[in-house]
Amino acid sequence: MNAGIIAQQIVILFLMMLAGYVAFKKGMIGEEGTKNLSSLILNIFGPCLLVASVLNKEIPYGARMVAENVLLVAVFFIILIFMSRLVTSIAKLPPEQVNCYRLMLIFPNLGFMGIPLVQSVYGGAAVIFVAFYMMAYNFLIYTYGILLAAGAGKPASGKQEIPWRKMCNMGTFSCIIAVLVFAFHIRVPKLAGDFVATMGNASVPLSMMAVGIMIAKSDLKSIIMDKRQLLFMAINMLIIPILCIPVMRLLPIDEVSYGIFVLMMAMPVGSMAVLIEKEYGHSDGTILAQSIALSSVVSVVTIPIVTFLA
Repeated sequence: MNAGIIAQQIVILFLMMLAGYVAFKKGMIGEEGTKNLSSLILNIFGPCLLVASVLNKEIPYGARMVAENVLLVAVFFIILIFMSRLVTSIAKLPPEQVNCYRLMLIFPNLGFMGIPLVQSVYGGAAVIFVAFYMMAYNFLIYTYGILLAAGAGKPASGKQEIPWRKMCNMGTFSCIIAVLVFAFHIRVPKLAGDFVATMGNASVPLSMMAVGIMIAKSDLKSIIMDKRQLLFMAINMLIIPILCIPVMRLLPIDEVSYGIFVLMMAMPVGSMAVLIEKEYGHSDGTILAQSIALSSVVSVVTIPIVTFLA
Protein backbone atom coordinates (compact mmCIF):
# COMPACT_ATOMS: atom_id res chain seq x y z
CA MET A 1 0.00 0.00 0.00
CA ASN A 2 1.48 3.36 -1.04
CA ALA A 3 1.54 5.42 2.16
CA GLY A 4 2.72 8.49 0.21
CA ILE A 5 -0.35 8.52 -2.04
CA ILE A 6 -2.63 7.99 0.95
CA ALA A 7 -0.92 10.79 2.89
CA GLN A 8 -1.50 13.14 -0.07
CA GLN A 9 -5.16 12.14 -0.26
CA ILE A 10 -5.54 12.61 3.50
CA VAL A 11 -4.15 16.15 3.16
CA ILE A 12 -6.66 16.89 0.37
CA LEU A 13 -9.50 15.49 2.48
CA PHE A 14 -8.27 17.51 5.46
CA LEU A 15 -8.37 20.70 3.38
CA MET A 16 -11.95 19.85 2.44
CA MET A 17 -12.74 19.42 6.14
CA LEU A 18 -11.08 22.78 6.78
CA ALA A 19 -13.35 24.36 4.16
CA GLY A 20 -16.39 23.06 6.04
CA TYR A 21 -14.94 24.24 9.34
CA VAL A 22 -14.41 27.78 7.99
CA ALA A 23 -17.83 27.84 6.30
CA PHE A 24 -19.56 27.09 9.61
CA LYS A 25 -17.43 29.48 11.67
CA LYS A 26 -18.03 32.29 9.15
CA GLY A 27 -21.78 31.72 9.16
CA MET A 28 -21.94 30.54 5.54
CA ILE A 29 -23.92 27.53 6.73
CA GLY A 30 -26.00 27.18 9.90
CA GLU A 31 -27.57 24.39 11.91
CA GLU A 32 -30.49 23.87 9.54
CA GLY A 33 -28.21 23.92 6.52
CA THR A 34 -25.94 21.35 8.18
CA LYS A 35 -28.86 18.96 8.69
CA ASN A 36 -29.94 19.42 5.08
CA LEU A 37 -26.39 18.85 3.82
CA SER A 38 -26.07 15.59 5.78
CA SER A 39 -29.43 14.42 4.44
CA LEU A 40 -28.40 15.16 0.85
CA ILE A 41 -25.13 13.27 1.27
CA LEU A 42 -26.76 10.25 2.90
CA ASN A 43 -29.72 10.02 0.52
CA ILE A 44 -28.50 11.35 -2.85
CA PHE A 45 -24.80 12.04 -3.37
CA GLY A 46 -23.37 9.09 -1.39
CA PRO A 47 -25.68 6.48 -2.97
CA CYS A 48 -24.89 7.88 -6.42
CA LEU A 49 -21.15 7.47 -5.78
CA LEU A 50 -21.62 3.83 -4.80
CA VAL A 51 -23.70 3.01 -7.87
CA ALA A 52 -21.41 5.02 -10.18
CA SER A 53 -18.44 2.91 -9.05
CA VAL A 54 -19.77 -0.03 -11.07
CA LEU A 55 -22.19 1.50 -13.57
CA ASN A 56 -21.10 1.07 -17.23
CA LYS A 57 -17.59 0.10 -16.11
CA GLU A 58 -15.38 -2.86 -16.88
CA ILE A 59 -14.82 -4.38 -13.44
CA PRO A 60 -11.45 -6.16 -13.22
CA TYR A 61 -12.52 -8.33 -10.29
CA GLY A 62 -13.94 -11.83 -10.44
CA ALA A 63 -16.00 -14.16 -8.25
CA ARG A 64 -13.00 -15.06 -6.07
CA MET A 65 -12.46 -11.43 -5.09
CA VAL A 66 -16.16 -11.00 -4.31
CA ALA A 67 -16.21 -14.07 -2.05
CA GLU A 68 -12.96 -12.98 -0.45
CA ASN A 69 -14.32 -9.54 0.43
CA VAL A 70 -17.63 -10.87 1.73
CA LEU A 71 -15.66 -13.08 4.12
CA LEU A 72 -13.41 -10.17 5.12
CA VAL A 73 -16.45 -8.02 5.92
CA ALA A 74 -17.63 -10.67 8.37
CA VAL A 75 -14.15 -10.90 9.91
CA PHE A 76 -13.98 -7.09 10.11
CA PHE A 77 -17.10 -6.68 12.24
CA ILE A 78 -16.40 -9.78 14.37
CA ILE A 79 -13.03 -8.27 15.30
CA LEU A 80 -14.56 -4.89 16.14
CA ILE A 81 -17.39 -6.36 18.23
CA PHE A 82 -14.95 -8.59 20.13
CA MET A 83 -12.46 -5.75 20.69
CA SER A 84 -15.24 -3.42 21.86
CA ARG A 85 -16.16 -5.91 24.57
CA LEU A 86 -12.56 -6.52 25.57
CA VAL A 87 -11.48 -2.86 25.65
CA THR A 88 -14.52 -1.56 27.55
CA SER A 89 -14.26 -4.33 30.14
CA ILE A 90 -10.56 -3.63 30.75
CA ALA A 91 -11.13 0.14 30.90
CA LYS A 92 -13.66 -0.20 33.76
CA LEU A 93 -15.90 2.54 32.43
CA PRO A 94 -18.97 3.89 34.25
CA PRO A 95 -21.93 1.63 33.30
CA GLU A 96 -23.72 4.45 31.47
CA GLN A 97 -20.71 4.98 29.19
CA VAL A 98 -19.85 1.39 28.26
CA ASN A 99 -22.17 1.05 25.28
CA CYS A 100 -21.35 4.56 24.03
CA TYR A 101 -17.71 3.53 23.73
CA ARG A 102 -18.70 0.22 22.18
CA LEU A 103 -20.65 2.08 19.50
CA MET A 104 -17.56 4.21 18.94
CA LEU A 105 -15.36 1.15 18.41
CA ILE A 106 -17.74 -0.91 16.26
CA PHE A 107 -19.01 1.68 13.77
CA PRO A 108 -16.27 3.60 11.90
CA ASN A 109 -16.75 6.20 9.17
CA LEU A 110 -16.77 3.82 6.20
CA GLY A 111 -18.73 6.07 3.86
CA PHE A 112 -17.68 9.70 4.26
CA MET A 113 -13.94 8.94 4.43
CA GLY A 114 -13.67 5.31 3.35
CA ILE A 115 -15.16 5.73 -0.13
CA PRO A 116 -13.03 8.70 -1.28
CA LEU A 117 -9.85 7.08 0.08
CA VAL A 118 -10.47 3.71 -1.60
CA GLN A 119 -11.45 5.47 -4.82
CA SER A 120 -8.26 7.55 -4.87
CA VAL A 121 -5.92 4.66 -4.00
CA TYR A 122 -7.46 1.68 -5.81
CA GLY A 123 -9.68 3.31 -8.43
CA GLY A 124 -13.42 3.67 -8.80
CA ALA A 125 -14.00 -0.03 -9.48
CA ALA A 126 -12.75 -0.99 -6.01
CA VAL A 127 -15.51 1.08 -4.36
CA ILE A 128 -17.85 -1.89 -4.95
CA PHE A 129 -16.08 -3.66 -2.11
CA VAL A 130 -16.76 -0.71 0.21
CA ALA A 131 -20.43 -1.33 -0.63
CA PHE A 132 -20.11 -4.79 0.94
CA TYR A 133 -18.80 -3.23 4.16
CA MET A 134 -21.55 -0.62 4.13
CA MET A 135 -24.33 -3.17 3.65
CA ALA A 136 -23.15 -5.04 6.74
CA TYR A 137 -22.68 -1.71 8.54
CA ASN A 138 -26.25 -0.59 7.80
CA PHE A 139 -27.67 -3.92 8.94
CA LEU A 140 -25.66 -3.94 12.17
CA ILE A 141 -26.18 -0.31 13.17
CA TYR A 142 -29.96 -0.56 12.80
CA THR A 143 -30.06 -3.81 14.80
CA TYR A 144 -27.11 -4.37 17.10
CA GLY A 145 -26.32 -0.64 17.28
CA ILE A 146 -29.84 0.20 18.47
CA LEU A 147 -29.72 -2.58 21.06
CA LEU A 148 -26.44 -1.17 22.39
CA ALA A 149 -27.81 2.38 22.49
CA ALA A 150 -31.01 1.28 24.22
CA GLY A 151 -29.00 -0.67 26.79
CA ALA A 152 -26.79 2.29 27.77
CA GLY A 153 -27.53 4.18 30.96
CA LYS A 154 -30.83 3.76 32.70
CA PRO A 155 -33.05 0.84 31.74
CA ALA A 156 -35.23 1.46 28.75
CA SER A 157 -38.93 1.84 29.37
CA GLY A 158 -40.71 -1.03 27.71
CA LYS A 159 -39.41 -3.40 25.08
CA GLN A 160 -37.06 -1.90 22.50
CA GLU A 161 -38.09 -2.94 19.02
CA ILE A 162 -35.68 -2.95 16.11
CA PRO A 163 -37.00 -0.49 13.49
CA TRP A 164 -36.72 -2.75 10.48
CA ARG A 165 -38.25 -0.08 8.25
CA LYS A 166 -35.31 2.22 8.95
CA MET A 167 -33.02 -0.41 7.42
CA CYS A 168 -34.83 0.27 4.14
CA ASN A 169 -32.90 3.48 3.45
CA MET A 170 -31.12 4.92 0.42
CA GLY A 171 -27.75 3.75 1.72
CA THR A 172 -28.92 0.14 1.88
CA PHE A 173 -30.74 0.34 -1.46
CA SER A 174 -27.71 1.83 -3.22
CA CYS A 175 -25.47 -0.94 -1.86
CA ILE A 176 -27.89 -3.59 -3.14
CA ILE A 177 -28.18 -1.88 -6.54
CA ALA A 178 -24.38 -1.61 -6.82
CA VAL A 179 -23.96 -5.31 -6.03
CA LEU A 180 -26.67 -6.27 -8.57
CA VAL A 181 -25.10 -4.07 -11.27
CA PHE A 182 -21.74 -5.66 -10.49
CA ALA A 183 -23.08 -9.23 -10.46
CA PHE A 184 -25.20 -9.03 -13.62
CA HIS A 185 -23.11 -6.50 -15.59
CA ILE A 186 -26.10 -4.19 -15.98
CA ARG A 187 -25.54 -1.27 -18.34
CA VAL A 188 -27.56 1.93 -18.81
CA PRO A 189 -27.52 4.72 -21.43
CA LYS A 190 -24.43 6.93 -21.25
CA LEU A 191 -26.48 9.98 -20.27
CA ALA A 192 -27.86 8.20 -17.20
CA GLY A 193 -24.42 6.87 -16.28
CA ASP A 194 -22.82 10.32 -16.59
CA PHE A 195 -25.57 11.86 -14.44
CA VAL A 196 -25.08 9.32 -11.63
CA ALA A 197 -21.29 9.72 -11.79
CA THR A 198 -21.44 13.52 -11.66
CA MET A 199 -23.80 13.46 -8.69
CA GLY A 200 -21.60 10.90 -6.98
CA ASN A 201 -18.44 12.95 -7.45
CA ALA A 202 -20.03 15.76 -5.42
CA SER A 203 -20.26 13.50 -2.37
CA VAL A 204 -16.52 13.54 -1.67
CA PRO A 205 -16.03 17.27 -0.99
CA LEU A 206 -19.48 17.64 0.57
CA SER A 207 -18.91 14.67 2.90
CA MET A 208 -15.59 16.04 4.11
CA MET A 209 -17.08 19.52 4.56
CA ALA A 210 -19.82 17.94 6.69
CA VAL A 211 -17.12 16.39 8.91
CA GLY A 212 -15.42 19.81 9.14
CA ILE A 213 -18.70 21.39 10.22
CA MET A 214 -19.08 18.75 12.92
CA ILE A 215 -15.58 19.60 14.17
CA ALA A 216 -16.44 23.33 14.15
CA LYS A 217 -19.44 22.64 16.39
CA SER A 218 -17.31 20.81 18.98
CA ASP A 219 -15.07 22.13 21.73
CA LEU A 220 -11.85 20.52 20.56
CA LYS A 221 -9.77 22.04 23.35
CA SER A 222 -11.76 20.25 26.06
CA ILE A 223 -11.84 17.02 24.03
CA ILE A 224 -8.06 16.99 23.60
CA MET A 225 -7.70 17.28 27.39
CA ASP A 226 -9.88 14.19 27.87
CA LYS A 227 -7.35 11.39 28.48
CA ARG A 228 -10.00 8.68 28.15
CA GLN A 229 -11.03 9.89 24.70
CA LEU A 230 -7.39 10.07 23.59
CA LEU A 231 -6.73 6.55 24.86
CA PHE A 232 -9.73 5.15 23.02
CA MET A 233 -8.70 6.95 19.83
CA ALA A 234 -5.24 5.38 20.08
CA ILE A 235 -6.76 1.92 20.57
CA ASN A 236 -9.40 2.39 17.90
CA MET A 237 -7.31 3.96 15.14
CA LEU A 238 -3.80 2.69 15.78
CA ILE A 239 -3.52 -0.37 18.01
CA ILE A 240 -6.38 -2.46 16.57
CA PRO A 241 -5.49 -1.79 12.88
CA ILE A 242 -1.77 -2.36 13.52
CA LEU A 243 -2.46 -5.65 15.34
CA CYS A 244 -4.54 -6.79 12.35
CA ILE A 245 -1.76 -6.13 9.81
CA PRO A 246 0.57 -9.13 10.52
CA VAL A 247 -2.42 -11.49 10.83
CA MET A 248 -3.92 -10.31 7.53
CA ARG A 249 -0.53 -10.64 5.85
CA LEU A 250 -0.57 -14.37 6.60
CA LEU A 251 -3.82 -14.87 4.70
CA PRO A 252 -3.79 -15.76 0.97
CA ILE A 253 -5.83 -12.73 -0.11
CA ASP A 254 -5.50 -10.19 -2.90
CA GLU A 255 -3.52 -7.01 -2.21
CA VAL A 256 -6.55 -4.85 -2.98
CA SER A 257 -8.73 -6.82 -0.54
CA TYR A 258 -6.00 -6.55 2.08
CA GLY A 259 -5.51 -2.82 1.51
CA ILE A 260 -9.24 -2.02 1.70
CA PHE A 261 -9.59 -4.05 4.91
CA VAL A 262 -6.73 -2.16 6.59
CA LEU A 263 -8.05 1.21 5.41
CA MET A 264 -11.54 0.44 6.70
CA MET A 265 -10.09 -0.62 10.04
CA ALA A 266 -8.20 2.70 10.35
CA MET A 267 -11.23 4.94 9.73
CA PRO A 268 -12.38 7.50 12.36
CA VAL A 269 -15.63 7.14 14.30
CA GLY A 270 -18.76 7.22 12.13
CA SER A 271 -21.46 9.87 12.45
CA MET A 272 -24.31 7.31 12.32
CA ALA A 273 -23.36 6.11 15.81
CA VAL A 274 -24.25 9.45 17.43
CA LEU A 275 -27.57 9.61 15.54
CA ILE A 276 -28.49 6.15 16.83
CA GLU A 277 -27.47 7.10 20.38
CA LYS A 278 -29.52 10.30 20.30
CA GLU A 279 -32.64 8.58 19.00
CA TYR A 280 -32.60 5.29 20.90
CA GLY A 281 -30.20 5.85 23.81
CA HIS A 282 -30.51 7.69 27.11
CA SER A 283 -27.87 10.37 26.62
CA ASP A 284 -27.51 13.41 24.38
CA GLY A 285 -24.73 11.72 22.40
CA THR A 286 -22.05 14.13 23.69
CA ILE A 287 -19.36 11.46 24.12
CA LEU A 288 -19.89 10.10 20.63
CA ALA A 289 -20.06 13.57 19.05
CA GLN A 290 -16.76 14.45 20.72
CA SER A 291 -15.16 11.20 19.56
CA ILE A 292 -16.26 11.86 15.95
CA ALA A 293 -14.69 15.32 15.98
CA LEU A 294 -11.47 14.17 17.65
CA SER A 295 -11.03 11.02 15.54
CA SER A 296 -11.64 12.96 12.30
CA VAL A 297 -8.82 15.35 13.20
CA VAL A 298 -6.31 12.75 14.39
CA SER A 299 -7.02 10.51 11.38
CA VAL A 300 -4.90 12.93 9.34
CA VAL A 301 -1.94 11.46 11.25
CA THR A 302 -3.08 7.95 12.17
CA ILE A 303 -4.22 6.71 8.73
CA PRO A 304 -0.86 7.43 7.03
CA ILE A 305 0.91 5.71 9.97
CA VAL A 306 -1.21 2.59 9.64
CA THR A 307 -0.84 2.43 5.86
CA PHE A 308 2.93 2.97 6.11
CA LEU A 309 3.17 -0.02 8.46
CA ALA A 310 0.89 -2.08 6.21
